Amino acid sequence: MAVNGLYIVQGESNAVVALLRRAHRGWPQHQPHAAHGPSLLDEQDPLLRNFADLRDVLNSVSDLADMNPDTFLSPFLDVIRSELTTGPVTGQALASVGKFLSYGLIDPSSMKAANAVESIADAVTHAKFVGGTDTGNDEVVLLKILQ
Repeated sequence: MAVNGLYIVQGESNAVVALLRRAHRGWPQHQPHAAHGPSLLDEQDPLLRNFADLRDVLNSVSDLADMNPDTFLSPFLDVIRSELTTGPVTGQALASVGKFLSYGLIDPSSMKAANAVESIADAVTHAKFVGGTDTGNDEVVLLKILQ
């Protein structure tokens, strides 16, 4: 594989986590460094906890191909399904899943690929997010869902 899937998933995970933290008013802007373990915020929010768990799993494997695709997709799909996230957060999670597909991080010849595709389809068809004051951003997210 020409691209390192672990780095792609880690980068996309960081992007979604940053938006999740920014989306909640009153949450601290500066969190302890990831090397020091999960922050209090990660433990309180189930979506952030899922990404902290994913980070731990990614740090314990050497190749993304060794993982079940549902393992690295699940936190992103949970964000897409969540009614508590904003449009930009949902949009980033959708873009991340799209990137995983376009970079071929889900091997179509794998027996687990069918389950992963089914999970993606289920999440996208059940996508929810809190509408914000910026209807333009919300419309962009709806367009990403259609894609």
